[in-house]
Amino acid sequence: MELAAESEASPLWTTSEFPSRPHPAPTASSPAIVRFSTRGLHEPDRIALWEQHNARALVGLQARTLNGNPLEATELNLQLSELQFAHVVANAHIVERDSREVARTPGEAVALYFTLWGESFFYHRDGVHLQRPGGLLVCDVNEPFMRGFAQGLQEFALTVPRAVFERITGGTVPRAPITMDFARIPGANTQAAALARLIKTTLSEPCPEGQLAAESSALDLLQAIFCADTSRNSAGYRLSALSYIDVHLRDPRLSVSSIAHSIGISERHLSRIFSDSGSGISRTILERRLTLARRILSQAGAPPVGEVAGQCGFSSHAHFTRVFRERFEETPAQTRARSTASRTSV
Repeated sequence: MELAAESEASPLWTTSEFPSRPHPAPTASSPAIVRFSTRGLHEPDRIALWEQHNARALVGLQARTLNGNPLEATELNLQLSELQFAHVVANAHIVERDSREVARTPGEAVALYFTLWGESFFYHRDGVHLQRPGGLLVCDVNEPFMRGFAQGLQEFALTVPRAVFERITGGTVPRAPITMDFARIPGANTQAAALARLIKTTLSEPCPEGQLAAESSALDLLQAIFCADTSRNSAGYRLSALSYIDVHLRDPRLSVSSIAHSIGISERHLSRIFSDSGSGISRTILERRLTLARRILSQAGAPPVGEVAGQCGFSSHAHFTRVFRERFEETPAQTRARSTASRTSV
C-alpha cells in the first residue's frame, strides 16, 4: 500500500496487515520477530508487563491509561544487528520517560516515531509538538519526554544506537526533537517515506534473507535523511530507490514506474539519476535479481530452477535462463548441479 495523506479516522496502514500468524523460526542469520500483547493478561498487571517489555525491546517508559481503562496494547519487535524495528498499536494512554527513568534505563539511542493513526502530543524540556498521521518525530531517548495518545495510536518505531547514528550521519545526535512529514503530501521527505515502507514490509512479510538487506537499506536511508548534503539530492533519491528495489525484488510487477512513484519523482528523473551513476535502473534490478538467484541456487537443497526464477521476480523461465547464462557463463541448472555435486563429494 502506498503512503497517502489520510483522514484522521483512517490509519495509513491497518492492523490487519500485521497478522498474528507464526513468523519464521530464528536462525543464526535471521532474528526473531517478537510479538507482545496485553490482551488476555490480568488487568492490574498489564501496565507493569508493558513497561517491562518495552524496557527490554525498545525504550524504557512509564505508562498510565486514561479514565482508568485497562491497557490494550500490542507490539511487534525485530532486533537486527544494529537497529530495532517496532510496530505499536494501543488504546488511549500516556507514556513518560522522565529523568529518573533515563537514569534507571539509560538508552544511548535515537528514536524515530512514525505516526500512522491517532493524534498525540510530545512534551519535552523546550516545548511541545503535536503529531498527526504521516508525521515523523526524531528524539534522543536520553532527553526526558512525555507522550500522550488521547485517541490511542498506531505507529512504527525505529531505534538507532547513538554511535551508529553519529557514524552514518557524520554529526552528533540533536538535543532537540526533529519533526518532518513522511506521508505522500507536497514537501514530505521521500526518504522518510521509503524508510516507513521498509519497516512495514520487513515486519509484515519477514523474510530471513531479506532482513540483512533491510537493515542495510535502512542505514542508507537514515544517512540520506539526516545528512544535509544528500537528503534532497540525487544520491538520496538513489538510496530511496535502491531500498524500494531491495524490498520488492521478488515481485515481478516491480518497474521503473512503481519505483519512481514510491519516491515521488518522475520516471525520467529516476532514469537519469541511475544513468549518471554508471548503471541504468533496469540493469540494476536485473543484476540484483540474478545475484539473488545465484545465491539461492548455490545453497544446499536449492529449489528447481523454474521455482527460483519465480522467487526472484522473473516471469519467464526462458528469459531467466538466457540472462543468467549471459551474466555468469553457465546456466542456472549448471550452477545448481555444481553446488549439489560439490556438497556430495565432501
